[in-house]
Amino acid sequence: MKYRIGEFSKLLGVTVDTLKHYESLQIIEPLKDEKNNYRYFDDYDARTIIKSRTLRSLNLPLDDVAKLMESDSTADVIEKMEESKQALKEQIHKNTLLLNKMTEVQNEIIAINSSLHKFKLKSLPGLYRLQHTDKDKLLNHSCIENAVSSWMNALPYTFSSFRIKTAEFLSGPNSYDYNWGQAIWENELEYVDLEINEDIEYIPPQTYLSTVLSSTNREYFLSNSRTLIMNHIDEHLYAIIKGDIVGKLIFTSIKKGLRISYIEIYIPVQGAGLPMT
Repeated sequence: MKYRIGEFSKLLGVTVDTLKHYESLQIIEPLKDEKNNYRYFDDYDARTIIKSRTLRSLNLPLDDVAKLMESDSTADVIEKMEESKQALKEQIHKNTLLLNKMTEVQNEIIAINSSLHKFKLKSLPGLYRLQHTDKDKLLNHSCIENAVSSWMNALPYTFSSFRIKTAEFLSGPNSYDYNWGQAIWENELEYVDLEINEDIEYIPPQTYLSTVLSSTNREYFLSNSRTLIMNHIDEHLYAIIKGDIVGKLIFTSIKKGLRISYIEIYIPVQGAGLPMT
């Protein structure tokens, strides 16, 4: 029995545009009435559509489906399905990593209030870092311009990170010679496509004293926290050791017109019970 395209699309549960697209790929070749240019489809076309859509549902590209519909080789089908399986496995792996990262970021945000001004020791992996500012001024270097796009594309594995000279922090000025940049933990570098060259800073694995601080856009984020930090270090007999202070931006919110940033700071320390470096 012959069906015109509108009726056929309803019977098959596909759109008219889909049928026309399949026709353009020569997956189906309906009969055409030369007098009125109507297309007519039959049950053979229906089986072809179902078979091709089955292959497409297995994640095979439509262009490959079109070629397979012309092939009588089961080996060709198996080969394309194996390629699709491998691509799907890679996508599942990437999505699993992303899901884990989402959970990590979510937990960091949930823990902000309970971590604020509370101290803990953390053994962290090495950190790769692309400096992006001098204090709050964006740098205009060719090496940064060449790299910043790929570092932004590596989000959420890269994150906003600051760096402060330890000696300046110990000397206790009102402000510090800090800078911001994009960073990534060494153990997550394999998840992204980043070029690590001489322009990228590397901070080795270290045991840190960490705490979460908050600041507004009207104040420097360490201006009111140095005394708190130094008192805790003195109380627990830690020693700040060689290595710069680093940290990351966890979250930013706006309350009553003020931008509030929550920042986790990492201070390299050693002391009783801590690994020596």
